[in-house]
Amino acid sequence: MNYQIKAFAELTGVSERTLRYYHERGLLVPAVASNGYRSYSSQDADRLQLILMYRQLQFSLAEIQQLLALSPAERLTHLAAKRDELTKQQAVLTATLAQLDATLQNQTGGSQMTDQTKFEQFKQQAITENDQRYGQEVTANYGEQAKQEADQHFAGLTKAQYATMQAAEANLTTALQTYLAQPQLPSEAAQAAFKAHQTWLQTATPRYSLAMHRGLAAMYVADERFVAYYTKLVGNSKAAAALKAIIEYYAIEA
Repeated sequence: MNYQIKAFAELTGVSERTLRYYHERGLLVPAVASNGYRSYSSQDADRLQLILMYRQLQFSLAEIQQLLALSPAERLTHLAAKRDELTKQQAVLTATLAQLDATLQNQTGGSQMTDQTKFEQFKQQAITENDQRYGQEVTANYGEQAKQEADQHFAGLTKAQYATMQAAEANLTTALQTYLAQPQLPSEAAQAAFKAHQTWLQTATPRYSLAMHRGLAAMYVADERFVAYYTKLVGNSKAAAALKAIIEYYAIEA
């Protein structure tokens, strides 16, 4: 069934002005009769639904143009990946809301949260956030089973183990700051940074190895999220690259 622009606007809830603009941008190009009237088909309605969904997902019109140019198979892959991303975001929000509700009850004199309950909620939220940020890469590099083992290990951390991780991160920060003031391998600062990072990994992961440690090194400069994390942690944009060099120097099998 075909629709002229007024009927199509009423059907879809999209203004005639917006439909004309999408036509001008080449996003939604209807058939045009000799009298200049636009005629929209069911296929145009499907395409508009995609455009509106992408807009809701905060894509720009230029990005939508590129996405619409993908093959159907490529577009399905992209949509599935976006759905996975949103599902992870939803899980983070659900965990955050649960923690907020429990905190509100605790602060207003309702059910009291024990320190252990607070700690367990914090760990679960950290697992959810890490899965959202890095889960795909971890699964791709190490497999789903390894990822599940890592999550279970983190969930089972004691307060003492978590305190060890926090202390290791603080030591790593100080050591990297000292090293970056005078970069040299080998050096006491470099070795201290490696030991602190090694302690953090040995505590946080179930199966530490020097090979695994070396494997992480490349990610610290290849992934902008790690670069941003270490830049903020150390206060120096060269921190991730410095840590990579240190790991590659010291993470050598005897």
